[in-house]
Amino acid sequence: MQPKAVLPLVAQTATMEPASPQPAATQPASTQPATAKERRASNQLAGVGALIGTYYGMRHGESIPSSQQRVCSSMAAGIDPRNGLTERGREEVKRNSEAWLQANQPAITSALRSGQLLIFSSPFSRSRESAEILADTIESWRRSQPGSEGWLGRRPPIRIAADLRERDFGRFEGQSPSGPIYRRVWDQDVLNPSGEPWGVESAAAVQRRVTALIRQLERQSVGHPQRIDVLVSHGDTLKILQSGFQQQSPAAHQDPSQVPPFRTAEIRRFALP
Repeated sequence: MQPKAVLPLVAQTATMEPASPQPAATQPASTQPATAKERRASNQLAGVGALIGTYYGMRHGESIPSSQQRVCSSMAAGIDPRNGLTERGREEVKRNSEAWLQANQPAITSALRSGQLLIFSSPFSRSRESAEILADTIESWRRSQPGSEGWLGRRPPIRIAADLRERDFGRFEGQSPSGPIYRRVWDQDVLNPSGEPWGVESAAAVQRRVTALIRQLERQSVGHPQRIDVLVSHGDTLKILQSGFQQQSPAAHQDPSQVPPFRTAEIRRFALP
């Protein structure tokens, strides 16, 4: 699939330099429990009582790396078209996009009529391809609605947001099977969400960048209460973002009783407590 043109990068609060793959370490760095002050510092939504815009997170569809149980988290590997969606992943995105439209017609109609439905995507190819399918599905649905030729919104614009990129898994880059690797990292997140064992980006750092993005989008939403932003991203990134909305430590992302895992192509609304 040839990607359509997208708008320039927005909101880059952390480095985009790709991590160089290194041999896997056998022992993590020493860990210390995160302080309450550190937890507050990582969540840019801490203390926010209400939001102007409406925010949905969408995990990309099944990708080639995930189908191979391979860690693909560096910028260099992530933007490679060879690490995009599988055919099953494309079908998942289209099916879930259609279901989301049917379940949220009034709000989506209002946003489209005023040109206030926007899609923000991770730079990674699997997310960009998912965002394109979502945008195409929305536009096809819009055209089927009576009187939609007068709506301000057409096919929603896709803006690439660096802060929605995958969590960098450091020295585990390219390794498989990915499941036990992720569990190993998540266990360390519980001990210290600010820690960076094996060169993995800390959960606190991820929470800081994604909640800072929400604060930026909130500033853009002033005067547009009907605005809807769909954030197309990755499993860990979206779970950690949800922990921010819920005013929790970033370590909460690994506890399914607090933050359920995002299924591939799932679209979930974020909300404050």
